Amino acid sequence: MKNLSLFQRILRIARKRIFGTGFTLTELLIVVIIIAVIATLSLPMLLKTIEKAKVGEAISNLNLIRTGQKIYFLEKGWFTDTMGDLNIENPNDQASRYFDYTILPLADPSDNFTANAERGGSGAQPVPGGYGYNYRIRKDGKITSPDGSPLI
Repeated sequence: MKNLSLFQRILRIARKRIFGTGFTLTELLIVVIIIAVIATLSLPMLLKTIEKAKVGEAISNLNLIRTGQKIYFLEKGWFTDTMGDLNIENPNDQASRYFDYTILPLADPSDNFTANAERGGSGAQPVPGGYGYNYRIRKDGKITSPDGSPLI
């Protein structure tokens, strides 16, 4: 080192400062692997949260249908089995929806009604994995799941 010229010493110092402060390939690969593991672990929770939001939308729309049925009952004295008769915004008219909403006909419309929300039903976006959920609401406001689908 003593025999090196001033220019060579400056060049070595410059190389150490320029090239000596970077990351090695191994360090970068470890960081990428850690990020991949974190993403893999968090993806199922993200999908579950998104599905819960869709179920929450369905429950909200079922409550909207229940309110419309109550108003219809006050005006006419019976419940309707046609969504268009209700004085509400029809949830089936949404361009991008996840549930198909129907009002099931009953033998005695002056007593009760049942509204149904089916995940991936006709006109609704298909369900990933091919399974669907089904929720129902009656006059008393209790939301049930005849197929065992989890409520929020």
